[in-house]
Amino acid sequence: MKFNIIFVALIAFSTSFISCSNDDNNNVTQGTVGDVQLYFDNGVNGDALILGSTYTNSNNESLTVNRLNYIISNVVLVQADGTEYIYPKEESYFIISAEDNRLTIHLEDIPAGDYSTLKFGIGVDQQRYLQGETQQQSFWDLATQYNLTWTWSTGYRFINFEGSFTAPGLDGSKTFQVHQGSNSATDNYREVALTLPTTARVRQGDEPSIHLKTDANVLLDGQTKVKLADNLNEAQTGAAVMGGENLIHIADNSTAMFTIDHVHNGNGAHEEE
Repeated sequence: MKFNIIFVALIAFSTSFISCSNDDNNNVTQGTVGDVQLYFDNGVNGDALILGSTYTNSNNESLTVNRLNYIISNVVLVQADGTEYIYPKEESYFIISAEDNRLTIHLEDIPAGDYSTLKFGIGVDQQRYLQGETQQQSFWDLATQYNLTWTWSTGYRFINFEGSFTAPGLDGSKTFQVHQGSNSATDNYREVALTLPTTARVRQGDEPSIHLKTDANVLLDGQTKVKLADNLNEAQTGAAVMGGENLIHIADNSTAMFTIDHVHNGNGAHEEE
């Protein structure tokens, strides 16, 4: 009888020890939350984006980039079992700007867990826009500061990509403007879903950093090629893509603009480089 009592006690202790060990390894406590950082590392065709520098694409056009600003929205984090955490919509609109090194998004109060997929939108969705100017005045004002709006009736610029370019057959350098946004003809808001190379371990007191690479080259030089030289104005002084079929191509190309480079786990966010 004494032996049985000791044996049962040992089993209970072992079970308790294993359970505690698993808790220590996973460190996920029901109801706890943590933060997540998204870091956007802007580049052009594998090179770091340095404003004022020149890059040549497969269209044989050389672009000197002076501006790259864009809107990230509607962030969703997904665990391996498919459980989704949708970041609160009213707080889920952000601006990334190469002009003033605004490259980081901080997401707060994310339920603790191991996240394997990141989803987000490029631009402002129609549901949000149709809420009206009053409901989004603070973000509208911020977007205006970063040249990411037209008038209220024409809405947001989702991506503002500008500079100058040269191309064979053209006389000297020309300006270019690529402004992706929705219009009365088309909804150019797009969404992407990216699988993380390693899970982002959200824990209380920790802030994993998801490092994304942004390739501005794919806007014009992606799956569908868009030549700036084919979009010159009548005066032949510059090219602008702000509507029509080419803007739809650019919006579709933009979904391939983002990739996940790596994930920093643990306490301590990624430092901007």
